[in-house]
Amino acid sequence: MSQENVEIVRGGFDAFQEGNLSQMLDLMADDLVTYRADPDGATYHGKEGFLRATADWTEDFSEWSVIPEEFINAGDRVLVRVRQMARGEASGIPVEGEFWFVFEMSGRRVAKLSFYVRPGEALEAAGLRD
Repeated sequence: MSQENVEIVRGGFDAFQEGNLSQMLDLMADDLVTYRADPDGATYHGKEGFLRATADWTEDFSEWSVIPEEFINAGDRVLVRVRQMARGEASGIPVEGEFWFVFEMSGRRVAKLSFYVRPGEALEAAGLRD
């Protein structure tokens, strides 16, 4: 099932890149928990919470995109290294950074999605480091 989890998560990124938000949201559990470690350790609930977390994260940017660069199979979790590229809304300055997403699966749905800036925290959350 774990390689299947990677493919489910990959499909979510594909749907997002294609602008198919409903297809991406269909991969998430209704009671999804979204956790953002930085800057504030915020937790959001449900699919609407995920959308709110994303809006909060991207509100100061234009031309925002997130590109998955590596998918790591961690059993019932999938760790994804992503590259975020954006442009400051007010400044117009391009911004680029590496982030880590941990998807915790329950069946064929994402039960929890966590965002990390530091790879060590993401590896630990994925159960790949003590």
